[in-house]
Amino acid sequence: MSTPLEDLEFLARSDHRVNALGALSVGPQKRADLRVATGASNATVGRILSDFENRRWIRRDEHRYELTTLGEFIADGFFDVVERFETEHSIRDVWRWFPTELGFTIEMFAGATVTRPNEGNPYSSNSRYIELVDASTTLREMGRVPLKPENVKAVLEQAVAGTAVELVFDEESLLYMLGREPELANKALASGRLVLLTHDDLPGGLAIFDDCVGTCCRDYETGLSRAIIDTDTTEALAHARAVYDLYRQDAIPFEADVLTAS
Repeated sequence: MSTPLEDLEFLARSDHRVNALGALSVGPQKRADLRVATGASNATVGRILSDFENRRWIRRDEHRYELTTLGEFIADGFFDVVERFETEHSIRDVWRWFPTELGFTIEMFAGATVTRPNEGNPYSSNSRYIELVDASTTLREMGRVPLKPENVKAVLEQAVAGTAVELVFDEESLLYMLGREPELANKALASGRLVLLTHDDLPGGLAIFDDCVGTCCRDYETGLSRAIIDTDTTEALAHARAVYDLYRQDAIPFEADVLTAS
């Protein structure tokens, strides 16, 4: 009899077995369906089914194969582990700057999109942020570091175009950001779709784009942004909304005439 680690290796070292298990976890499959799902030959699929049957993971019902309760237990646990490794791989290079000060956990960002500046595109993080802004009908954002000028422009343009925008920053950051685009800022304010609030003790930055949350992996020692991470997981969204609401309730309105006077 094989050991648990040997069974785990049996699955993990074969893409065909992993894909077959994944297909079966969706529902009963014919042998031809499994050939398509795995890209394997008929003989290979036959060996996989035989191995699964020997382990009591599947049963045959006429021309279809389905997971047993034991097989479902294995599939659920195995793909949970795979997802955990996928998440770890996605943030491995930026985990040192992961925004734990906001209370986020790594588990909340399973399946997240991680965008890092690179030699081929040093502005990729900015581009991803603008892409999220452009695709949103609402934006609520808080932070203790000003947005880059190109990001400020994108946010103000969207407010003028119809997006409901609410920003919670310290007053100095707001003055800096709006001062980059004063005419556009005044248009956004006049539209009534730009709400500005100030708070002097924010723990970090996050943005809620409709049903997606984004946060920055910032190296506060150098001031550099190492990556932007965004996800639509229920856990991350619920946490982001709770954090945002907590700080928003203590924020005060930004005096728009300060911008006009500057």
